Amino acid sequence: MGTYFVKDHAVPEPQAATQWFTYAGDHGIEISRAINIWEDAATDEGAKSRDIVERAGIHIESGVK
Repeated sequence: MGTYFVKDHAVPEPQAATQWFTYAGDHGIEISRAINIWEDAATDEGAKSRDIVERAGIHIESGVK
């Protein structure tokens, strides 16, 4: 699990998720793919998915140092 930021402010995961899934729907990303991206983005190995989620204005810090 990571820490979620919108406009440089920490937000609860449900708020960030709502923004992500709204963005995904508006941009034609299938829900199953959006779920996979969201879940992967919160992992240490999910750098590529975090880059995709950033397009929605959400920054995720996964805890990787």
